[in-house]
Amino acid sequence: MTTEVSVPSAPQTEGMNERLLAPKGDLTIFEAAEFKESLVKLLAHDGLVSLDLGGIARVDTAAIQLMLAARKQERMLVTGISEDLRTRLTQLGFTDSLSE
Repeated sequence: MTTEVSVPSAPQTEGMNERLLAPKGDLTIFEAAEFKESLVKLLAHDGLVSLDLGGIARVDTAAIQLMLAARKQERMLVTGISEDLRTRLTQLGFTDSLSE
């Protein structure tokens, strides 16, 4: 998993948005620790934050669990949700939006 997120102490770079996390590749148990760390950094910012899942190829229940935990902050907008992710969420019995 690669991510695009800037940390508060990092210098601002053109095109970087510290309130946006856009992981690329797989979000599985193997990337869960890195994904969790990225979500924690993202949610350290005040106000609304965004999670763009458009670059995700595969997702498993470990990543879904992390997204649902982050959703409890009630200030995350999730975009780019694939049909695969929607299907997995439905299979798990989750029908609400990942966004708040």
